[in-house]
Amino acid sequence: MGEMRKTLDLIKVDLITMNGGKNNMRMIFAGSFIFCAVMGFLFSSMFGILFPLLMGAFFVPMLFQNELKYHSEKMYSVIPIKRRDLVNARFLLAVGLFTALFLVFYLLMLLGMNLRLSYAIFGEEAALVFDRIAYLALISNGMFTKLGVFNLMYSSGYAFGMIATVGQLRKYFRSSEGFSGTLTFGTSKEARRQEFTAGMIVLGVLIVSVLAIADILPIIPILLPILATLLQLAQVANGFMLSAVMIVIAVLTTVYRYVCTVVEYDEKEL
Repeated sequence: MGEMRKTLDLIKVDLITMNGGKNNMRMIFAGSFIFCAVMGFLFSSMFGILFPLLMGAFFVPMLFQNELKYHSEKMYSVIPIKRRDLVNARFLLAVGLFTALFLVFYLLMLLGMNLRLSYAIFGEEAALVFDRIAYLALISNGMFTKLGVFNLMYSSGYAFGMIATVGQLRKYFRSSEGFSGTLTFGTSKEARRQEFTAGMIVLGVLIVSVLAIADILPIIPILLPILATLLQLAQVANGFMLSAVMIVIAVLTTVYRYVCTVVEYDEKEL
């Protein structure tokens, strides 16, 4: 009971630190959430797959930007806690918050897919241009429903995003200084340049994805043979089997990186 209480207290400290002061990564994160949600509702739920992938890239930086900015990471070397307690708290925070946000977004996109707002706004023929989930279900020749394709894609997005998140968290524990260029955005010219670059990368990924899904860029036709092959491999149980496999891979990777982090952080000189 005492260990759990200590873990929860450490999580509260991280949440307070994350929400204190100016956190530019949080604004990028919120903007990505809103953009993907709006595009998912208005055009296609496939846009929402970008969100867990973007979370994998920016989730850990968002959590610890303020900690590095104010050098508060040194506090944990003097307070009476075990190093494993900090690893436990931060893995629980990262995995739990990532999963909770993903589930909220998943349910929003599932609602958007069922509401079919794009069909009401643009008409049946125009909406089909954007609704790639319906298109993939159609070319599967009855092997998949839209829900099966939807779950398969979102479980893959969750798996890749989670693997990236725990990988970054392990890297942060190994050497937080390696994150300082990414996290400590400030008022210097170099800091503003880094912030602008990060924003442009996110914007570029979103624009390319929109153009590809709208068939303006010929990326989707190139990927269709690969997707068709995956659809054939995933035809068992309407895609749910492969979805479960992807999630299990993410869970096992998380456990492996957690164990590695416990060992590495325990041996690290602070």
